[in-house]
Amino acid sequence: MTSVDVAAAARADRAAASKSDPDAFEAAVRPHYANLVRRLVMVLGDERDAEDIAQDAYLKAFRAWSRFDGTDVRAWLYTIALRLAFNHLRGRRRWLAVIRRVEPRPWADPPDPDLWAALRALDARTRSALLLNVVDGYTQAEIARMLSVPEGTVASWISRGRAALRRELGPDR
Repeated sequence: MTSVDVAAAARADRAAASKSDPDAFEAAVRPHYANLVRRLVMVLGDERDAEDIAQDAYLKAFRAWSRFDGTDVRAWLYTIALRLAFNHLRGRRRWLAVIRRVEPRPWADPPDPDLWAALRALDARTRSALLLNVVDGYTQAEIARMLSVPEGTVASWISRGRAALRRELGPDR
């Protein structure tokens, strides 16, 4: 999605959010579901967990719809979903530590195992910031607002993530 597409989508989101009809929420959020799930799969490494987190994010968003400022529905949904995903990852690590198990492997191999392995080696926040920037086209300032961190922190996460991927995948990728 280009910056022009993002700007057009944000204008459409504002228009849908400003309507008072009951279908405004559904009209505003429906187009973002598939991309949100794909992004969560990249963060969580598991499609079923990603779908569950996306559903939870949509429920939280629906409950908070009256407080939404109408600026950018996609960024708002991603913020909610990423925070839920980070909480899920922390909970999963705690649970696995309690039962003294290692992180489970996915049941199916990804299409590019080297890329997935390199992405998985990044911590969740670095991976999320990198994906939001490179794949979704968000600026560092937008990501900083989404993740509630300083812009410089986002810049360093993206820089470290790119450097780690270059080291891991080599210059040919």
